[in-house]
Amino acid sequence: MVAWLRGALGDPTVPKVGTDLKRDAHVLAGLELPLAGTVLDLHLGSFVLDPARGHDLTSLARDLLGVELPALEIPPPGRGGAVAIPAAEAEAVLVARAAALFPVAEAIRAQLDTREQWKLYERLEHPLIEVLLDMERAGVAIDAAQLEAMGARAGEEIESLRRELLELAGDPALNLDSGPQVAKVLFETLQLSPGGKTPSGALSTRSDVLEELAPLHPFPARLLEYRALTKLKSTYFDTLPRAVDPRDGRVHTTYHQAGAYTGRLSSSNPNLQNIPMRTAQGRAIRRAFVAPPDFALIGADYSQIELRVMAHLSGDPNLAEAFAAGQDVHEATARRIFGRASGPLEPELRARAKIVNFGIMYGMGARSLSQQMGIPHAEAQDFIASYFRVYAKVREFIDRTVDEARRRGFVATLLGHRIQLPDLASTSGQQRAAAERFAINAPIQGSAADLMKLAMIRVHHVLKARAPSARLLLQVHDELVLEAPIAEVGAVSELVRAEMEGCFPLRVPLTVSIGTGASWFDVH
Repeated sequence: MVAWLRGALGDPTVPKVGTDLKRDAHVLAGLELPLAGTVLDLHLGSFVLDPARGHDLTSLARDLLGVELPALEIPPPGRGGAVAIPAAEAEAVLVARAAALFPVAEAIRAQLDTREQWKLYERLEHPLIEVLLDMERAGVAIDAAQLEAMGARAGEEIESLRRELLELAGDPALNLDSGPQVAKVLFETLQLSPGGKTPSGALSTRSDVLEELAPLHPFPARLLEYRALTKLKSTYFDTLPRAVDPRDGRVHTTYHQAGAYTGRLSSSNPNLQNIPMRTAQGRAIRRAFVAPPDFALIGADYSQIELRVMAHLSGDPNLAEAFAAGQDVHEATARRIFGRASGPLEPELRARAKIVNFGIMYGMGARSLSQQMGIPHAEAQDFIASYFRVYAKVREFIDRTVDEARRRGFVATLLGHRIQLPDLASTSGQQRAAAERFAINAPIQGSAADLMKLAMIRVHHVLKARAPSARLLLQVHDELVLEAPIAEVGAVSELVRAEMEGCFPLRVPLTVSIGTGASWFDVH
């Protein structure tokens, strides 16, 4: 039986479908069985069609075939935790569910064809399954002792901050993790102005409120530090060492293709996508992600990929010119808006241009801009008007995108991924406005996700063909992290750069910065 299974599963001419092919491949690999000839992952194909619906087999059979599949009833465990299920009952249920796989697959394939989504699935999403599978099985080496030492130091800092906060509050019994108690200190004891309320009506102590209050008193500033460090300790310093596989000393995260509506990948168990970079303690976590002996890590990071996508989609000549010339696009924007063609440029002007460059992509209006910059509303309006005078095609792109989204009910990415926007038809003005902002950003963020996936597939293939000792380990935001033998780092870096920068023809160049080192921290 095992020999027959090995032959059938490994035969690329025998088509196979499944509800989660990456999970299936992991299970089979653990049994030393191959999996070749896969043609459609039902969960993933369904997600491409409609992210909002259920993607499990029962839901798909009901929605696409009008069939109600039987479920396996699991009785309470008996002695020793064993579960007894009659063989005939289990067989009937499993056969019925297995028999539904190909009819559901045919229905999904037909819809993908009808909606012109099959090429996207075949070119991008399906090949990525193998890439993510290999990345998950490879894992990344972790120096657990270093993380534990960081955690111990963080614990000491947290205790010091706690004592300082209790002294500032004048209340030795204050529970710093209690929102109501903290609110009482802020708004009654210290008499600071409230910054808003929670949905339940309580005074808010959210981070944005504390940031506004921080210049007024040391307590909110120190509380922000306390919360940030406490989260780092519990989420990373204490948790990551427990996630290390004792068999290989590596952490094996799980990547999810069917998660974000824009198509961006996410990860869990543990989540390696949200390791903070804004604080020194957050960046230090990356020191614990290390290369094994005789290897080095390579970090390959797309430079301003979303702004480059916006330049491509809008066709704006001024934005394209800045990228083509290799200019600092935020400085170029500031010089054009403020009429400073040459000479020194104040850092504050560049910082303002950076806020508006990124804010425009997220549909930022004058109100949000005035809050972020700390300027009057009228000045923010003038700033946005000046921006659109410089980048007139960006204004046209935004208007055109929102109009098309209203008409079609979705926006599309560079490779054709459709992002549905049902709230554009909402009776709520607030929901419609949010959907319009999302309509502006979704094709930009979604196209950047397309390019990253395409780059991952290309890098994976070229490494297998030309540098089999190197391998992809992580994808985080706009960065790929790899490991390679120290002697091959230079050659592998150039292979990676070529594949990432050449993954798709844009009107502006895609640029990748590459760093290498003994740890993930060192590559930056």
